[in-house]
This record gives sequence, C-alpha cells and structure tokens, in this order.
Amino acid sequence: MSLRTLVHMLALALLYALMVGSFHPVDLALGAVLALGVMRLFPLAGLPPVLGAREHWRRTLHLPRFGWALAVLVTRSCFQVLRVIFGRGDLADRAGVVDVPMGERTARGVQVSSWAMSLAPGTVLLELDWERRVMRMHALDASDPDRLLRQLDDFYQRYQRAVFP
Repeated sequence: MSLRTLVHMLALALLYALMVGSFHPVDLALGAVLALGVMRLFPLAGLPPVLGAREHWRRTLHLPRFGWALAVLVTRSCFQVLRVIFGRGDLADRAGVVDVPMGERTARGVQVSSWAMSLAPGTVLLELDWERRVMRMHALDASDPDRLLRQLDDFYQRYQRAVFP
C-alpha cells in the first residue's frame, strides 16, 4: 500500500468517524474498511489528474466560483422541491427520467457532474452508460427535458468545466 493510499484511507476513516460521532477503535477500523472499499469502487477519485503548474493554478483559482455556483444550485433546487411538495398537485406529476449527454466531459468531469446532479435535491443519477456516453437521471420536474438539459449544460460550461473538465 502506497503512502498516498494510506493517507487517503486515513482521511476517509476520520471523515467516517466524524460522521458517526465516535472515535472508538471499532468505528475507526470500520471506517478504514469502508474507505478501502470506496477507494476500490471509485479508483479515479484517488488519482490526481496530470496537470502542469499553470493549469493547476488556473483550476484552483476557478474552484471558489464552482463552489459558489454549486451552493446556489443546491439552494435553488431546495426551493423547487419545496414548491413541488407544498405547491399545486399537478407539479408532482412532472417527474421523469432524462438522458444527459456526457459530451466532452472527462471521466472525472462525469463523476463531478453526477455528484452535483445527485447533490441537488430533485435530481438523482440513476446510471452511467459509457457506451452511449449518457448520464441517466431522474428529475422531479422533467416536464421540459430540453430546458433541464440546457440548465445542466450551462452549469457545466460556465462553472464546472474550468475546474473539472
């Protein structure tokens, strides 16, 4: 096991311990086992992209903008879900499945897009189809799939692409 893998495993184990609120050795051991499982299931998450120093700094400078845009997306999505829950009855009948093209996204870009989709209330990733290069998602409001696709592509082009292409 490399030092990098060990550091990632320990960081994830500590994160698990913080989430469960216990630093008991059994919880830390369970966190370490779960961390290794996560690292095996998602191997790209632990690999740093090969970047030059200039590209690394450019992406780092765009990261706060991406974080802010993600926070705004999640907040807006929360209000949209509240409208569906407490609004008119016909809003609840608009749910559906939408295929989102991966487009020019790298594997890491697809991971981040999928994570952002699932993080925002009202949408969740169902499946990644690498052969067709589509991310299949469920949306509470799929009444206008083209509008939803435009919103997702706009978020990618304006905020995510500069950090996680």
